[in-house]
Amino acid sequence: MVPHPDDESLACAGLISSLIENGTDVHIILTTDGSRSHPGSKKYPAAKLSQLRLEELRHALRLLKVNLKNLRCYHAQDASMPAKGQEGFDNLVSLLVSDLKRIQPDLILLPYELDPHCDHRATHQLLISSLERAVIARPVLWEYPIWLYENAIASDIPALEKRELLSLDVRKYLVLKSECIAAHVSQTSMLIDDDPDGFILLPEVIANFTQGKEYFMERKKINPNNTLNETYFENMYLQHEDPWDFEKSAYEKAKYGATIAAIPKRTYDNALEIGCSIGVLTSMLAPHCRQLIAMDLSSTALEKAVKRLSAQPQVKFIKGGIPKDFPVGRFDLIVMSEVGYYLSKMDLQRTKEQITKTLEPGGILILVHWTHFVADYPLTGDEVHDLFMDSGLYHLQASRTNDYRMDVYQNH
Repeated sequence: MVPHPDDESLACAGLISSLIENGTDVHIILTTDGSRSHPGSKKYPAAKLSQLRLEELRHALRLLKVNLKNLRCYHAQDASMPAKGQEGFDNLVSLLVSDLKRIQPDLILLPYELDPHCDHRATHQLLISSLERAVIARPVLWEYPIWLYENAIASDIPALEKRELLSLDVRKYLVLKSECIAAHVSQTSMLIDDDPDGFILLPEVIANFTQGKEYFMERKKINPNNTLNETYFENMYLQHEDPWDFEKSAYEKAKYGATIAAIPKRTYDNALEIGCSIGVLTSMLAPHCRQLIAMDLSSTALEKAVKRLSAQPQVKFIKGGIPKDFPVGRFDLIVMSEVGYYLSKMDLQRTKEQITKTLEPGGILILVHWTHFVADYPLTGDEVHDLFMDSGLYHLQASRTNDYRMDVYQNH
C-alpha cells in the first residue's frame, strides 16, 4: 500500500523486485491521487498532475515487472486523504475490504503508523480498519518509513526491539531502484518549473533510500506472536469494568443465546469454561451443570464473576490461563468462547491437545469466536477454529454469522 506515486520506489523497490523474481504475485494499492505536489502550477493543474504521476507510477511498475492489472487506485485527494472518523474514510474502507478479500495477501507493506505525513498516517489507519472488517487470514504487516528520516519529532520515533527491525540487503537491485525513483520525473526534477514552492525529492532525501538496504518494521503491536499475558487483560479491566460490553451488547446477547442453544440439552456433571471474564456466559451455563469450573487470567474479572455467581454454589472459579494452568480433571462439557485468538499458535495447539485429552467420551466441546482481524490478537477466529478441524473429535455442528463462528464437537 502506497499513499503516493514514488513511495513504492523509495521504500520497497528492492523487496518488490526480489518478490517478483521468486514468483510472488505483487499488488499495488495507491490511496491518493498525487495531485497536490505542485499546487501553484498553471502548466500542471491538479487533474493533469494526477494523470502524469499515475503514468510515472506505471512506468516504475513496468521496470519492476509488476503486472499493471494488479494496480488499484483509490483517488483520495493528495495531502488531505480522509483519516479515521473523517468524511470519506468509510468509503475507502469499503474499497479496501473488497480488495483484501479478493487478493488474500500473506504480506502487506504499508507506511509506518506515525510516519510524519498526514496521508501516510491515514493509509495506515485505512488498512487496520479494513482488516477489522475483512474476514481473511491474518497477514504479516511490514511498515516502511519515508518521512521518518527527515521530519520526525521525538514522539514519532518507535522504540523497537531488535527483532522488530528488518534490514534487507537490496544492493543487487540498486541500479533498478534508482531507475524506478527517477521514473517519477515530476518529483525528482524541475519538469514543473512554474511553482517555486512545489515539492521536489532532493538528492539528500533520495540518498536515504539508495544505500543498498531497505528497512521495514515488523512491530509486535500489529504482528503479535506471543500469547497475551495477564497484564494485558488487567489493564483492559482497569480501564473499563466491562471492556467488551458483555452485559449490554446486543451482539453478545445474541451470541450467548445461540451458544446455549447449540449445546446438546442434558445436565453436565463436570463442565469447564475457559476464559469466563466477568461471568455473563457463566451464569447462563451454570443451570445446566452439576459442577462448573470457570477460569480466567484476570483477578479483576474474576472478582466480578464470583459476585455475579454467588448464588450458584456448583460454580468453582480458578485464576489462570491456558495452556499453562489448564485444570486437572475430566470434563463432559468444555466451552471456549472468545479466547483462542489470544494464544500463540503453539499455545493453542497445546490447548487443543489438553482439551481432547480431558474430554470425556460423549463429552461436548463448543468453540465460539469473533472472526474479524484485531491488531492485538495473535490469531483470527477462523485460525482458531481451523486448528480444531483435525482434533479427532466428531463435528456435530457448524455455523457462522457476519461476525462470529461457532463449532460444536463431541468426543467419540
